[in-house]
Amino acid sequence: TPASFGLMGPPPPPTPGPPPMPGAPKGGFLPQANFPPVPTLSMPFIRPKKKLKALHWEKVDAPQVTVWAAHTPTHASKEEKYMELSRKGVLDEVEKLFMAKEIKKIGGSGKQKEDKKQVISNDLRKTFHISLAKFSQISTEEVIRMIIHCDREVVANETVMNFLQKDDMCVIPDNTAKLMAPYSKDWTGSDALKAVTEQDPNELTREDQIYLHTAFELRHYWKARIRALLLTRTFEPEYDEVSGHLKEIVKVSESLRDSVALMNVLGLILDIGNYMNDSNKQATGFKLSSLSRLGMVKDEKNESTFADLVERIVRNQYPEWEHFTDDISGVISTQKLNVEQLKLDAKRYIDNIKNVQASLDSGNLSDPKKFHPQDRVSQVVQRSMKDARRKAEQMQLYLDEMTRSYDDIMTFYGEDSTDENARRDFFAKLAGFVTEWKKSKEKNVAMEDTRRRNEASMARKRAANTNAISNAAAISSNTDGTMSPGSTGAMDTLLEKLRAAAPQARDQRDRRRRARLRDRHNIRVASGQEMPDVTELTKSDIQDDDGEKGLLSPQESTTSGDATSEKVSEMAAISEGEDIADRAASMLQGLRGDGDAESSRPLSKDGSLRSRRRRESADDERRTRRNRRRTAASNVSNEDRDTTLSPAPELETSTIPEEPADSSDRKSRHLAAPPRTIVSPPSPEGTASKPVEIDDD
Repeated sequence: TPASFGLMGPPPPPTPGPPPMPGAPKGGFLPQANFPPVPTLSMPFIRPKKKLKALHWEKVDAPQVTVWAAHTPTHASKEEKYMELSRKGVLDEVEKLFMAKEIKKIGGSGKQKEDKKQVISNDLRKTFHISLAKFSQISTEEVIRMIIHCDREVVANETVMNFLQKDDMCVIPDNTAKLMAPYSKDWTGSDALKAVTEQDPNELTREDQIYLHTAFELRHYWKARIRALLLTRTFEPEYDEVSGHLKEIVKVSESLRDSVALMNVLGLILDIGNYMNDSNKQATGFKLSSLSRLGMVKDEKNESTFADLVERIVRNQYPEWEHFTDDISGVISTQKLNVEQLKLDAKRYIDNIKNVQASLDSGNLSDPKKFHPQDRVSQVVQRSMKDARRKAEQMQLYLDEMTRSYDDIMTFYGEDSTDENARRDFFAKLAGFVTEWKKSKEKNVAMEDTRRRNEASMARKRAANTNAISNAAAISSNTDGTMSPGSTGAMDTLLEKLRAAAPQARDQRDRRRRARLRDRHNIRVASGQEMPDVTELTKSDIQDDDGEKGLLSPQESTTSGDATSEKVSEMAAISEGEDIADRAASMLQGLRGDGDAESSRPLSKDGSLRSRRRRESADDERRTRRNRRRTAASNVSNEDRDTTLSPAPELETSTIPEEPADSSDRKSRHLAAPPRTIVSPPSPEGTASKPVEIDDD
């Protein structure tokens, strides 16, 4: 405006002219250097001692044409204004009221962290800490040098290499690229080694510096570089693993094709199955999935299965087929392999080697001029590529052979080679069949061993019974004076003789039994008397058989206790011998082929019951005889003691006259009838001349 140039109008042209009039404005005609700029944004020289709270406002862009143009237009006036506010205490009061709170940071590394600038994300920074923990004590420059030089400590470390090939290192975000650009160099340029960065990389943190000099500055070939370095470390062990699985599948497929025993076993299963099925279920072949159903068909007792039957038939009837489980034992370990996944692994291995070779030939790794001047990736990778290419070619051969063998063996056993489920479960079906076959074999062998032990036990029992019968026959033959059973024909002769004499033996046994009952119940002795003599009892038995009643005499009843105990022992011995003879006769009685109806009846449940009852009766009788002997012995001792203390009382007996009898008749009938005895015990009212008579009738 004219006012800004004074009252004389615009300045004159550059040509020389008259000097300006005194008092005219000088703003537009003096050099700008003579006039200091307006310090509108400069800080005042008086500042608070401590940090104060900030006052957030919106700034005016051009204050010259606003109300703020007249407010402290010069720096001197602004300083003067602050001096005035300080003298009046306004600044001190503001500093006191609006002092900002100090934040105390825990840890001594807080200031160091504030000094460095972080560009990468926190997650990537934490991953740096974990993956490069082995190099935490090494300087940043040394870690960068080791990565660029492809040192063995870096390439051989699986953790470090897996971290360097992650997407976070291979793919640079746009925001990170913008922030990293001022600190980086472009190594693709012609004179990148002498280039100077816009900002100092030392301002960044340790992790940012490593990221900057590796993944960021080498981003144009970083991914191909790490892939090639990984190949040098993994191509040999990966080749051994994948090729081993491929060869194992080929080997198992050939064993399934060459196993004649397996084909015969499957044919036997088919034949027996067609025999069991109806006419509408006849088959000319079955798929391998049917093998898992063999164990579901059980016998009528629900103890054995169809699989157990087939195994037992093969083991007993066709032992030359039993070794098929050894022929195809490889299916058990091969069933865990996924053939389709194995094919993908082999193809990925081959493709990876081809891609690295293409990168070296015409790709990102083909021009070393674009590399970092100290990068040795080309030399390191080229040393291993010859072996890698050879292994890739061999892997392709193994893959082709495995694919052909696997498809052929599936077709050979009636499976669909194009079905994914069938391809995945082919070996698993055969492995399950082999496992169940071994379980059936263990089960059958255990059952056969148990049956064999039971049969052996039964044979031992039968042999023991036969020996017992032989011993009894020997005892009986020795007693009768016959020939020994050990001689030729002695057993047959003995059996014939026992069969002929069986009824007489039965009569003798009955007479002995009646005699034992008589001895047990029918002889009574009065209190204070001695045990009667056994010889007198025999005489009374003979007399009783002739029809006369005899009585015991007092003189005979006063026999000493020693003689009585001897007689009792003799009777016990005779009774034991008779009992042994009874048992032998009862055992031999069952061997009779002829005779009465009872003995000629075949052994059955009734015969077993009679034998058991006979044994129980014999045991009861033996116990009774033992108790009787003990009681008799105790009575004899008591009577001896009473005899020494007091005289024996008088005993009057009357004997019934007995008729004469034949000696042989007496011998056969002396145990037939019990004796009848009249005993007159002593009494306080009776005397020796007039005893009190007690009649037994």
